Order: sequence, then C-alpha cells, then structure tokens
Amino acid sequence: MIDDATRRAYDRDGVVKLAGAIPDATLNLISDGIEADRASPGRFFRDQTPDGSPARYLFSYWMWPDNPAIAEAAQTGVVPQLVAQLLQAERLTLLMDNWFLREAGAENGAPWHHDEPYFDFDGGRMCAVWIPLEASSADEGLTFIRGSHRDMGLLQPKNFKLDAPFVGVGPDYARAPDFDDPRFDDRRLAWDTTPGDCLVFDLRTVHGATAGRRPLDRTIRRLSLRYGDQDVRFRPRGPWTEETTQFLIEQGQAVDAPLDNPMTPQVWPQRAGGAA
Repeated sequence: MIDDATRRAYDRDGVVKLAGAIPDATLNLISDGIEADRASPGRFFRDQTPDGSPARYLFSYWMWPDNPAIAEAAQTGVVPQLVAQLLQAERLTLLMDNWFLREAGAENGAPWHHDEPYFDFDGGRMCAVWIPLEASSADEGLTFIRGSHRDMGLLQPKNFKLDAPFVGVGPDYARAPDFDDPRFDDRRLAWDTTPGDCLVFDLRTVHGATAGRRPLDRTIRRLSLRYGDQDVRFRPRGPWTEETTQFLIEQGQAVDAPLDNPMTPQVWPQRAGGAA
C-alpha cells in the first residue's frame, strides 16, 4: 500500500498526503467517536478558546479506552497498517488519539509548532496521521515546513490558547523562528483534502493551521492518531506535561524505558481480526 516513492517523500519532506487511503467505514467510526466524546467529554478534553472569541476551538485526547469507535479506528484495520509500512516498523504502538474541532467563526487555531515536545515520548520513529472529516481547501487545513524534521532542533512548545510558550520550558528547546517570514515561502506545503484522504507527518515536522487567526466559515473536525515504532521510550519532558507524565506512571510506565503501559498498546503486527 506504501511504495518506495512515498517513503522517500516522507523521509525528505517530513509529511505526505495519502489520497483516498481511509475507507468510509473508518471515517464513520471516527465521526461517531468524536460526537460521543463531545456529548460526554472525558478527562483529557480541552477548551482552547481565547477569551472573547465568538466560537470555540476544542480538542480531546486518549479517548479510546472509553470510546469503542475510536479504539477500533485507531488500533485495527488500515491506519496502523499504513503507518507500519511507511515507517517500516517491526512493531507499532498507538501513542495517542486526539480530535480537534474549530467551530465556524473560531478566531484561533494551531500555532506554528511541532508535536514531539508536547509528549513524553522520545527516540525511534514517531508520526501523526491527520484525518479530516470534512472536505477542506489548503487554506482551511494545515501548512507544513518542508524538511523541518531534519534541520531544526526541538522548539519551545506553546500553549495553543495563548499562542505563547509554556512556563518552565528549559534551554533544550529553541525559540521558534517566524515561520510566516518570506524566507520560508519555498518550504511550505499544504493540500486540499477530502474525506478519505489523510496527511502523515513526522512528530518533528513544523506545522500550523493555515488560516491562523482568520475565522473559518464552517465547523471542521479532524482526528490525529499518533504512533511510534519499537524504539520509542518514555522520557518526561517537563512541567507542561506533568499531568500526562503522572498518568502514565500511575499506569505502570517506567521512566527512561520502552513503552509498556495500557494506554500505549501495540497495534502492529495485528492479530487476525483485531489489534496486536
């Protein structure tokens, strides 16, 4: 399902679009799962709407233990298979499920960032599969900085609501340059997408909401599924990840060790008819 040209593009750019890769049955599961979580939000639901905004920007993560639809979409079928082939992973672990919703009129979206500094996962190969539930133009989706997973170190993680670095981020994380600067024009990548398409990107590839703070005309839902190969380890980042750090330790995860806890299940190789 993943050919050598696609792997080369992913390794070079840090992101690829896989057109028509997600079947309708999986999209239906994702939609059902998001709506179930919106109706009864779990522990990791977050409202990232700034004060005074006329519409909301929301997300939630680690739903799957209490959300059978998201669990099935994330752990079985085509998505883990695609990722395992793209990363050429011997084993694949589900790191996190994470839905995003920007209501029509919302005035904020994801700032320029890359994902790795937000999570206590390090080493190996890690990626996100970004799955849109509504058709959108490149202006309504994400824009990526081509090759930034290879030539930039770790950048300061930002609070999405405030668009400012978290308190307590140390010197190991560099201040991000202005990715809106014209010097990055020839490195930007963005695509039109329709339901069934997905974008797969390295957790170090810089990206942000293309529209920035410009309000959208309609509500748009997305699911990101993050995966890692057999070499990923648990290494706490700092005070900005303290809640999830302690949560995983309470689940039995050892520090500076391979992933081994109920929240990060192995999903490849798959058993017949289900997850690993």
